[in-house]
Amino acid sequence: MMPGGGGVMAMCLRVMGLAVVLAVGSALVGCGSADDAAAPTPGTEPFLEDLQATLVLPADAAGEVPLVVLVPGGGWYTADLAGLPELADDLAARGAAVVTVTYRTSDFGEYFPVPVEDVACGLGYAVDAVAGLDVSQVVLGGHSAGANMAALVALAPEDFANSDCPYEAAAPDALIGISGSYDINEASRGEAYNFFGGPSVRDPSTWDEGNPTAYADQRPDVPALLMHGTADDMVPITFTEDFAASLSDGGHEVTADYPEGADHFSVLDPAVAGPVIATWLGLS
Repeated sequence: MMPGGGGVMAMCLRVMGLAVVLAVGSALVGCGSADDAAAPTPGTEPFLEDLQATLVLPADAAGEVPLVVLVPGGGWYTADLAGLPELADDLAARGAAVVTVTYRTSDFGEYFPVPVEDVACGLGYAVDAVAGLDVSQVVLGGHSAGANMAALVALAPEDFANSDCPYEAAAPDALIGISGSYDINEASRGEAYNFFGGPSVRDPSTWDEGNPTAYADQRPDVPALLMHGTADDMVPITFTEDFAASLSDGGHEVTADYPEGADHFSVLDPAVAGPVIATWLGLS
């Protein structure tokens, strides 16, 4: 099912390299023709301090293409890109423009909300990076801890806008979550401490700001694709089942897919995730 529907973010890609302007809802600000903008250049470059982003383009980007921004997991201790480059290449081969972004973690000595704000900045960078393409929709997706943060930004983009980010803030049209730790109260305490600032932050009542389930009724026009392997022994499948139910109760259109036999990492295999995501995006 192709994501979309009423209230989807309107987009104006920047003209001749000027700032990309995004307007949420029906209003458009500063629109120009994408044909007038410089073509994007694929590759890897820093987008904020030492954080890296990689752009992969489809072979044929002459028509409308979806932009898919992918966020890695890593338990909020590190941003582990393992598996995402291969999935990005696969989705690009199927017709999407794909950007993978990183973020600061406890390994940098940074804690909530910094990692989420970095993801929001990476989304703004990604939209800026594809100026010149006719982007049909902006989709934010993540794996594991990255799925948690992608959900936070998708559901509450204004809450996590980074004032230090050099790119225009963006609000995604759709969400993809893969094997996500959506309810931090149910995650391991080690992961929660990595996210919120170490063992001194032990009170779960202070964690709701980093819980996507607490935002499930926001931006109900944003559809979601949630995937979780049935053999995942790191993040219980109930995280995705419960989050899917919360989003549905909040008015979101939710597609849930549970690949049989896939574990926490093999679910990212292009042969597993690629066809599901491509079908949902309307690419196949």
